[in-house]
Amino acid sequence: MEKRELQRLYAAVSTAASLVKLVCGVANNAAWLVCLEAHDRMKGHYRYNARISGGHTVGWAYLRALKMYQQYERRLLYATENRMFCVADMSPEVRKRYWDGLTDQQYYEFWTGLGADAYKRTRPMITSLQNKYRLSLLNHGIKDADILAWAMVAQACLELAVKMYESAITNTAKEHGVRKDIMERIFGQFSLKEIARVWGMALSDTEPATGGYELEHTEERNIEVGLEQLEEAWSNPTTLYKATIESVDDYAEIFASRMEAKIAKSEIDAAERKTREEMEG
Repeated sequence: MEKRELQRLYAAVSTAASLVKLVCGVANNAAWLVCLEAHDRMKGHYRYNARISGGHTVGWAYLRALKMYQQYERRLLYATENRMFCVADMSPEVRKRYWDGLTDQQYYEFWTGLGADAYKRTRPMITSLQNKYRLSLLNHGIKDADILAWAMVAQACLELAVKMYESAITNTAKEHGVRKDIMERIFGQFSLKEIARVWGMALSDTEPATGGYELEHTEERNIEVGLEQLEEAWSNPTTLYKATIESVDDYAEIFASRMEAKIAKSEIDAAERKTREEMEG
């Protein structure tokens, strides 16, 4: 690979690492909190303990998705290449900002905090979207609509997280003139695509009609608007950067001092202003 090509790749990877970790920190972790809430509610669905193909239950199908998420977390935390949460890989300039005993686990938990704040900020949109699915299910005579709507909104959130991840790497690859497949090999560990597929299968096992009934125009538009609002909120610079600031506050103990935490928040504010200026310009 030529020197110029390598420089372009390094620039793309550096830009993408920051962007993907920010976008997925919000979308992936917020989506998973929706899934956890949905699974708790699904335990009350009349088909949760029903048998499906292979002798398993519907509940097992959801637990399979939960297990896959645990595996996804282990891959991110214990990666041996393309490591994203390894304290030892930090540059000296970055490392000095954190306390000496910082672990990879604490660094990872700090990152997951982005999703917790986004979930809290956008919960009214999530519950509104759940209600749109609920009304649609009721209109089509589908049983246990309130519970089932939670599984559907969780599926929608997983698919939104996948969409935001793919947008991040596609745009970065295009901006730096790097092949998208190279970016996917480096950052593919962040994709929830396979988990979304398995959750979708569990949803289908719960109620096959969820993927088959035809939405009325008003129903379809109401759900589309809800999804658009949530996507806009999760990708909005305010949500992305404010979630990071909130995580700094929640995990202040990982910084070397209060001053370092304050500096970090100032830099996040500056990054948000710069992003907004670029968007408006």
